[in-house]
Amino acid sequence: MLGSFRYNDGCAIARTQEAKDLGVKMGAPWFQIKHLAQTHGLLALSANFSLYGDLSQRMMNVIGQFSPLQEIYSIDESFLDLTGVPGTGRELGSTIRERVKQWVGIPTCVGIGPSKTLAKLANHLAKKIPRLQGVCDLSTLDHEQRLRALRHVAIEDVWGVGRRLAPQLRELGIHTASDGVCQGSWNMSHAAFNSF
Repeated sequence: MLGSFRYNDGCAIARTQEAKDLGVKMGAPWFQIKHLAQTHGLLALSANFSLYGDLSQRMMNVIGQFSPLQEIYSIDESFLDLTGVPGTGRELGSTIRERVKQWVGIPTCVGIGPSKTLAKLANHLAKKIPRLQGVCDLSTLDHEQRLRALRHVAIEDVWGVGRRLAPQLRELGIHTASDGVCQGSWNMSHAAFNSF
């Protein structure tokens, strides 16, 4: 189990699945979770930002070969416009994933959707559902199929919602991304679902 921390005794900025399963949250301060080192063998490693930056640049270069329209969103996230790119979303996603693994040496997941929000939700599903093998394409699903897929996404995992807004939405009976889409008044007022 590993956690990567910034500024030595700072906060968690990367976690293995085992650390996540123990409840180590992104941004958790070391002093709040250091007891897990003794009880569960959690290891804290200092962040290597120059390595992260190098891997990020290499990954973005590989991904950028698949579309002339690339928006680098963060150190480990990029949006591509795949309009007109030959192949199915599933084929493209698998090829991107394989190429990043082969050329950069890091695992990645690919989410494809008709909007950035749905692409991010697809990526979330690609990470969480093993049978998808790291690639989820929501762009080819009809409305009902998307709703079924979005039942697997907690409302706090929707881009733009997060932990702060989620409790308010749960009070309104909105617990999943699918619930959010089905709530007409909230749907119209929240940009995260307007493109659905």
